[in-house]
Amino acid sequence: MSYILHLGHQPTDIAGISGLLSTTAGGFDATLDINAIRHVGGSTYSAPFSIAVAEPLGDLWLGFRYVPPNTDANSISRSETSFLEFYDANNVMIAQIKPITSTNRYHAIASGDTSVQGSSSYLAPNGQPQWIDVRLSVGAEITVEFYVEGVLQTAATAANTSAEGKPRHILFANTALHGASSTRTWYYAHIAALDGVSTIGRRFVRRSPNAIASFNQMIGSIDALKDSDIATRVASNSAGQRMSFSLTGPTGPASVSAIAGLHLKQIAQGGTDGPDATAGFLRLGGVNYDAPPLTVPMVAPKAFYSSWAVNPADNSAWTSLTLPSEVRIVSA
Repeated sequence: MSYILHLGHQPTDIAGISGLLSTTAGGFDATLDINAIRHVGGSTYSAPFSIAVAEPLGDLWLGFRYVPPNTDANSISRSETSFLEFYDANNVMIAQIKPITSTNRYHAIASGDTSVQGSSSYLAPNGQPQWIDVRLSVGAEITVEFYVEGVLQTAATAANTSAEGKPRHILFANTALHGASSTRTWYYAHIAALDGVSTIGRRFVRRSPNAIASFNQMIGSIDALKDSDIATRVASNSAGQRMSFSLTGPTGPASVSAIAGLHLKQIAQGGTDGPDATAGFLRLGGVNYDAPPLTVPMVAPKAFYSSWAVNPADNSAWTSLTLPSEVRIVSA
């Protein structure tokens, strides 16, 4: 089972951000992706976006790249300011990262039996890209920790005898973040939510379908997978049909300490007939290696992840030389 709960910052990954993508240099890491989410607003601005995740078995880890505006990044002038909010399945807020007007700092808040606010050392620096990581643990206590560039900045813990649930909904609140009467610009990119696996220091390179490769057994064109439009799709009318394709896009940083895994993401939905499951597969040395099939819903499209921690051909660690040049999907 994959530990991936969410990957990506495209409109197909996050509802409501269409029109907010930007290719402005500096808004994203060009070794990982080709764009970022761009917000423009002032102290009265609020434009939230959110992601839903499956209930994590372990702690929830959230990681992303954040670029505050190059002016007034740490000027907090309104009490309703909010950066991140976390909700359980009953839509009860269980944790928050909230800038406070009295300090201009971003504070962790755990919301259990009571609301506990931690002290903070973090002031948003003007225009400086940084990697944000949040760990949220929910059990007999709720603990939230906020890291910047791997360094803990603020943390809070609250008792949870009322048994608030684990996080299922992550809200990027974008409410009154930067106190100024004129507009400011800031960016988010490379969003990842993981189950029980730290996001600190972990980066994900997004590559996209390019051209048909070894298999083309499904109904529809590869163009339906390339256009980033969830309304255009390929279809399968019987189990075992395969489609494979080469990839395009960034290839990652020049040097990495290790490749922790390969993840194939697809957004799938069942029809009124035909197969009701899907999987990713790799073809290495002329052999197909199928991931376990996952049942798809009929109500609405859903993201599915197939993961390989090691090279399935020989159980060796992945290297830049052994990563496959094409990936594939198979109906089941």
